[in-house]
Amino acid sequence: AASRAGGERRHGARGARSSAAKRPRARTASSRRARKATSRALRLARQRKAITRAQFKRYRRIVMRARATQRRLRGSRRAELGNAIALVDGLALRRRLTASRLPATMLILRRNAQYWPRQPFPSDRSHISFRGSRLIFEYYVGNGLQLQPLVNFKQANLMHGACVKESDLDCDRRGLAKLLAELSATAATRGKFKTWEYYFEFGGGIPPWISGMAQATAIQAFARAWELLGDDAYLRESRAALGAFRRPAPVGVRTKGPFGGVHYLQYSYAPSLYIINAFMQALIGLYDYSEITGNRAARRLFDRAEPEVIKELPANDLGDWTTYSYRGGESTREYHELVREFAASMCSRLRRDVYCDAARDFRSYMTDPAELELLGPARVVKGEPATVRFSLSKLSAVQLTITRNGKTVFDRTATFRRGTGSFAWTPRAAGVHRVRLAAKELRTGADLRSYVNATIDSRPAP
Repeated sequence: AASRAGGERRHGARGARSSAAKRPRARTASSRRARKATSRALRLARQRKAITRAQFKRYRRIVMRARATQRRLRGSRRAELGNAIALVDGLALRRRLTASRLPATMLILRRNAQYWPRQPFPSDRSHISFRGSRLIFEYYVGNGLQLQPLVNFKQANLMHGACVKESDLDCDRRGLAKLLAELSATAATRGKFKTWEYYFEFGGGIPPWISGMAQATAIQAFARAWELLGDDAYLRESRAALGAFRRPAPVGVRTKGPFGGVHYLQYSYAPSLYIINAFMQALIGLYDYSEITGNRAARRLFDRAEPEVIKELPANDLGDWTTYSYRGGESTREYHELVREFAASMCSRLRRDVYCDAARDFRSYMTDPAELELLGPARVVKGEPATVRFSLSKLSAVQLTITRNGKTVFDRTATFRRGTGSFAWTPRAAGVHRVRLAAKELRTGADLRSYVNATIDSRPAP
């Protein structure tokens, strides 16, 4: 039996389609050629003695049962299980269904075949767990249930935190060990290093692909578990995963950053997408691993990339908010908070001004009302068009209200970004007009308002 947990949206390529409200559609039905490719991949792994005879039989049964189950289903359930099968067949057609990928891909296929016939239909990005296992699967519309490395290693870090500091969770050392053992069993070999791959299409990436953020969180989690549980196998696991940061994309996650230094990618398939929060988390993972274990190679990987993040972080600061990626669109509120959190984490570890200042500024963007100043004019001429100008420190809805003798003669509201803005107004009478500017910050959803009151003198036309 399976159980459903609340979803989480921190992981995802910005700009990837939001499919929560869309009905899943089946990919092209698995062709005979695709089915043969999967069978051939299993046979080849057995012929090379990369899997045992028992594993070969078990994997073949998983594939056959998944196909049989899919044929019995209808509608969206049939489509989702079919999509999960098609992803495995696609790996096989591209000769990517290697022996080291079979434990993870066969587990994904088995869980999809187990889930879709009878369990509640999940919402997009729901987390799914199965009885007897600590692993967390995530539902992606159109891809079925997928094993999510980042979510699982974050869960491992939360479980570790429950044992070493105050937490709402109970310390469960045995559960942590089980989760890490299950994750170890799903690791693949890629470019002579160990990694936890993603086996579904996402944001334009064709599987299998890897994430620097997930890889760094993995080595961080294994290091913390080694410190807590004392099992040297965790050190061997994490050392074997460092190669992802040495190898260039798309095999690894290393690339040349926008300022010429070393950058670690969120998505191995997107070598020019410089996502600042993911880059920072990758560095935090490497730093923590080196500090806990004394591993010099990890520290060198951190030292080679930190000069680049020191340049990239200010470049993602808009002055009132952050961008999701270098020269990219604005962060959502969630991603803005995430980069603030990572800047604060870097500040606490390294005490460098660039991180501490950024963490302070990014918080102020969320908590402080806009700074609003009326720039003029102080005098206007009756009947002649005038421009009421102002400066604004952050994206806001700005309202200009002008009254004369207690009667409102002008009232307009518009959205303005950081910088200067203006309203056009033509005074219809001479005399003193009272002006009220109000600004409401728009990004955070908090009721952050600021006001300016002034007067404008309208003189008679000459």
